[in-house]
Amino acid sequence: MKYTKVIILSAFLINSFVNAQDVQVGNENALNVGKAEELYNSGTEKINNKDYSGAIADFDQALTLVPTFEKALFNRGSVKFLTKDYTGATADLDALIQVNPNYAGVYFLKARIHYDKQQNDAAMENFSKAIEQDNTNAEAYYYRGGLYFLSEKYTEAVGDYDNAIKNKPDYAYAYNDRGSAKRQLNDIKGAISDYKKAVFADDKLYFAFNNLGSALRIDKQYDEAIKSYSTAIQLKNDYYIAYNNRGYAKHEKGEYKSAIEDFNNAIRLKASYVQAYNNRAASKYKMEDYKGTIEDCNKAILLQDDFGPAYLNRGIANEMLRNEAKACEDWNKAASLGLKNGKTFVQSSCN
Repeated sequence: MKYTKVIILSAFLINSFVNAQDVQVGNENALNVGKAEELYNSGTEKINNKDYSGAIADFDQALTLVPTFEKALFNRGSVKFLTKDYTGATADLDALIQVNPNYAGVYFLKARIHYDKQQNDAAMENFSKAIEQDNTNAEAYYYRGGLYFLSEKYTEAVGDYDNAIKNKPDYAYAYNDRGSAKRQLNDIKGAISDYKKAVFADDKLYFAFNNLGSALRIDKQYDEAIKSYSTAIQLKNDYYIAYNNRGYAKHEKGEYKSAIEDFNNAIRLKASYVQAYNNRAASKYKMEDYKGTIEDCNKAILLQDDFGPAYLNRGIANEMLRNEAKACEDWNKAASLGLKNGKTFVQSSCN
């Protein structure tokens, strides 16, 4: 699965501009409020122009004048989040919660900070608070769904993606990730349906085409899978994963020569791609190129010496070349790495 996250803060990052208020001369508090409003407006304009340091400077001044200025606290925290000053952002948001614990978006942004810092428990807690605060927040459901997915709570993940899509019907990323959760639940038909909805919502979402291809391949719809992988490659011509996966689909279809061409491209794009060497070895084996099979397995093992499938496949090729001792050595190694087939081969073919 290709699990992709996107930063979506547009609903909360920048509040509407607030015009400076008319004030009475000599009223110091009103003067402070009016000046703070002007600085706040200037800061939001600078955010739009991506002048983040200038925006923070304006919000600093506004908050010096009015320390409880909620919108300035939130937007300064948002800019600090964007510039990865997580400590500063958290301080601003905590200060805002002290002033107004119900401020729109504050828990969502706190959750995003924890999420980026891989503090998943704290992120989960704050995404849940964000949803309690606003049950139409599609992004909060989406991110919490991702955390459920990472925790292998796939049913809960599907539920959150359902709500994300309910609140944002064209949410391509949520369709894609719901498809991946369904795939983990062995609901392959449901996964195919969701991946199709993802690419319909965003026909440039290359990884969703790749995921669709893999679900179609599992469903043995090889021609459709190959088409989907091909679209992924058209959208991203250096997408070595899609080349490998398309080769895998061709291998399962029995098109070994064409599969090898795809594995070659995957390796060309990523010379350290262990799976592509092993898969190419499997296709070479089907073409009775046993020496080529061993060569590719050797390369895979050189890159990752605990990659069990390469030992298993090398053992099978060695057996075909009548190198029984080497075959048994490889199968024993595969078995020690947890491959049941390795143990089976040892028990049936080795002393």
